Amino acid sequence: MKLLIISQTKPYKGSGTGLTEYAYQLEMHIKALLGRRDSIKELYALDQSKRNNISGLVYANTGFKKKIAAVPKDKYDIIHITDHEIGFVAKILKKSGNKAKIVTTIHDLSRFEEGLHKGLIQKAYNKLVQRNIKDAIKYSDFILCNSSQTYNTIIERFGKRKNMKVVLHGTNDSIIRAKLRVRHKGEIFTVGYMGALMKHKNVMFILEAAKLLKNNQYKFVIYGTGVDKNVLKAFKNRYNLSNVDFMGYLDENKKVEAYDSFDAFVFPSLYEGLGYPILEAQARGLPVIIYKHGKIPNEVRKYCFEAESPEHMAQIIEDLKENGYNEKQRKKATEYARSFTWNRCARETLSTYKSLSKNK
Repeated sequence: MKLLIISQTKPYKGSGTGLTEYAYQLEMHIKALLGRRDSIKELYALDQSKRNNISGLVYANTGFKKKIAAVPKDKYDIIHITDHEIGFVAKILKKSGNKAKIVTTIHDLSRFEEGLHKGLIQKAYNKLVQRNIKDAIKYSDFILCNSSQTYNTIIERFGKRKNMKVVLHGTNDSIIRAKLRVRHKGEIFTVGYMGALMKHKNVMFILEAAKLLKNNQYKFVIYGTGVDKNVLKAFKNRYNLSNVDFMGYLDENKKVEAYDSFDAFVFPSLYEGLGYPILEAQARGLPVIIYKHGKIPNEVRKYCFEAESPEHMAQIIEDLKENGYNEKQRKKATEYARSFTWNRCARETLSTYKSLSKNK
């Protein structure tokens, strides 16, 4: 089998973005499963993942198209587009008469949702991504969905399709393999967050809860960068939230250490295709609190505490500090999160490749 992986960004470890992390983990784990006669190549538009890299995004949707059109028509059995934001690739390949079977992974349909992104640039990019996703669905031979939520949303928007299935993504091997920390009750209860500081991540929800727990018993540690950073810091300063620390970007190699420094993890996102940080935190034995009305896949929210409001989140945090995390529930959540492996994801994806190759 000859396989070509096409991504918007070069797959590399610790990119900080879910789309690039998926491409990296999938490629690394599939390589381990391929036979001696099999081969895997990659083609990408950008060397490095950067948020709000407008020039890079423009190139990915313009100049990069020439590289796609130049892909040999008879060289590959499978071409896998790992990023739905460049779904136009499927259209170009089919229109050019490429004989490979085209697989596209759709991670979410957040760009179709109202109110999740702000600013004219984001709105313009939403329109671009919407068109690209439509192209992916129309021209791909097979669609992989990262959750039942993505699967069902595609059906709701575009109708039922036979060439589509759910392949759940994984939790990083380093997080699963690291020895679990033995937790002891301390004087200060540390609440953590990892993720982008953007509107749809709803980080202000955390600060509102922190405002209600303004004492020396609670500490909120926030890792991440994004366009809402200044707004969030201004809120912290306005209400003198000395119990909130913004830590900036977190290196991938320090993730386990950071998770293990928390007593609880909060992730009040309004929309997630899957929600890697939720699984990572649970894999480290942490109780996870999400926003009850956020669109989080059922597969991931299964063992989460669900807060209806910042006040409710503050109550859950207080209860966890006072009474601890039920050990039976912790064990179930931890084992469940650790069942989301990249090896399983790679095996199920490879099975799809082989089925398509047989029908070529």
